[in-house]
Amino acid sequence: MEKILICEDEENIVSFLKAELQFEGYATETAFDGTEALQKFSQTPNEYALVLLDIMLPEKNGLECLREIRKTSSIPVIILTARKEVFDKVAFLTAGADDYVTKPFDTMELIARIKRHITRASEAHPLETKLQISPEGYKAKINNQDISLTKTEFEILNYLHKNKNKVKTRQEIITAVLGDFYGESNIIDANIKNIRAKISYHTNSQIIETVRGKGYVIRED
Repeated sequence: MEKILICEDEENIVSFLKAELQFEGYATETAFDGTEALQKFSQTPNEYALVLLDIMLPEKNGLECLREIRKTSSIPVIILTARKEVFDKVAFLTAGADDYVTKPFDTMELIARIKRHITRASEAHPLETKLQISPEGYKAKINNQDISLTKTEFEILNYLHKNKNKVKTRQEIITAVLGDFYGESNIIDANIKNIRAKISYHTNSQIIETVRGKGYVIRED
């Protein structure tokens, strides 16, 4: 599971971003000032897939943080800023930002930009991820490592894998896996969250993709 470092001092924005990114299947880490952001990044730089970086941070501003990050890493960095002047945007890009989003931002646009930059970075430094499913033994493996799944988790993963590259709605998954089910409607979301967490022990790749407003899909060439 890819992890995103959110560097933002407004708690309401942080809470919102965390919820949206976790819904999309990303793990998150937060920093509320520039010093904390650089400390967290320097401790585990390879743990993050992307940095969301606010410019107006306390202690060290976002531009200072960006310049420090670029001394050691080419990780994708998206700037969050209320500034709309062209010379500010040029300064961010010149300092090494991959992209910028002005506040208030559209959530779907931001998520799309995040996915695009993470995909580009992974294509530049590809790591092969191989998912193996053995339905007869209720076994699943990632890169030859066993994934410990419950029966329901396995059935969901197996169903999505059998229908790879086809987006399946929550209701389609419920019908295929659980049949006539009258329990909580978020049971599929909860199980997929567990599956992603277990897969994340063996790979940073996001095996199950969330398609907003539609459902879930496993994409393979």
